Amino acid sequence: MVDVLKLFSLRWRGLKNVNWRSEKMTELQREFLFYVFIYFIIKFGLYIGLYIGTLIVERIARKRWETARLFYQKKRADERQKWKVAYDLYIREQSVPKPEPLNLSQLVTNPNSFTAYSFVNSSKHKGFKNRLLNPL
Repeated sequence: MVDVLKLFSLRWRGLKNVNWRSEKMTELQREFLFYVFIYFIIKFGLYIGLYIGTLIVERIARKRWETARLFYQKKRADERQKWKVAYDLYIREQSVPKPEPLNLSQLVTNPNSFTAYSFVNSSKHKGFKNRLLNPL
């Protein structure tokens, strides 16, 4: 631990003797540092400007979105009121359960069915066999 502190103090002791004034810099170095400073100021300003522009555009977009949402919500409510009878009839029609089709055994034994009153399955029916035996 002592060695680290000793090295740290020696390092800073060595930097105390360095002359930090710009008299040792040439004119070209000073001009370079000035333009680098201007570059970073412009870059920072550009980033801040774009960020503020993004915030403004986002705020405008959110206002438009809310306005459009309210407009379409009102429009849907007006259309619902305008077509209330049609919507009610449609909802009532959808709520009525649809009857299942009857299977074959129900059709044969159902008194309302055509097959229940036909003579196809009875002995009174004159089918193809009877025509061969008695042509008339």
